[in-house]
Amino acid sequence: EKEKRFVRMDLSIADSVSEGVGTLSRHTAGGRLRFATDSSVLQLTVKYDFLWLMSHMPLTGSSGFSLFEETEKGEIFIKNLAPISSDAYGFTAETPLKGGVIRNYILYFPLYNDVKEITIALDKNAQVKAGKKYRDELPILYYGSSITQGGCASRPDHAYQSLIAKRNNIDYINLGFSGSAKGEDVMVDYLASINCGLFVCDYDHNAPNAEHLKNTHFALYETVRRKNPDTPIVVMTMPTIDGYQNEPWHRARREEIIKSFEKAKALGDENVYFVDL
Repeated sequence: EKEKRFVRMDLSIADSVSEGVGTLSRHTAGGRLRFATDSSVLQLTVKYDFLWLMSHMPLTGSSGFSLFEETEKGEIFIKNLAPISSDAYGFTAETPLKGGVIRNYILYFPLYNDVKEITIALDKNAQVKAGKKYRDELPILYYGSSITQGGCASRPDHAYQSLIAKRNNIDYINLGFSGSAKGEDVMVDYLASINCGLFVCDYDHNAPNAEHLKNTHFALYETVRRKNPDTPIVVMTMPTIDGYQNEPWHRARREEIIKSFEKAKALGDENVYFVDL
């Protein structure tokens, strides 16, 4: 509401962290809209500043929306509503719905595009109601790299946070920033200020080297723990491809995260967890 557009965090804070975080905070990774309607059609009109074209990721994931019906047996895919490469400043797409009775839907927002505004058109006499609620009141907070943001998923709902949310009906906040998650002090203070049910620390991929992790990782943990004494904290090594695990640079980074975790445990923290990828 403050920015009059869809953003992932306070832009004044994001811009003060780095140019990368400032730019990527305007992308809508993790954004979702839940609603219910008996309409037999949905038309989506989207406006953005520019189309985020990448050579290694399809527009369906970087700039598209995924629409699902939410049922008692899980989410049923309806359609990916996405631009084409010539849609420089926005697009319109539509899909039929089953209609007839009130049904629950969820619309996943793009992983790598800004969204200035959206308009949803339905049948003239359609009913519109609130959608389903998440299981827990507090969301999971994710902080990390491009994989955390959603690169290079083919659809917005294929980012790993969305897969976890689908299976558990848990809300989440995605603060993944491609190439730009480096545990800066301003960012750490912001993370610590967010009231969440679980914090996942996943910025190994973007730390320049093991020395950087040594200087920032435990300090990040300390700041978050000091302001959130009862929040579970999960620290992760980088998600990576087979073969990297035996590289000296990879082992050095992993060792620093393990040291950070073990130091937290030695201080008596029984609510911190280590996930080794």
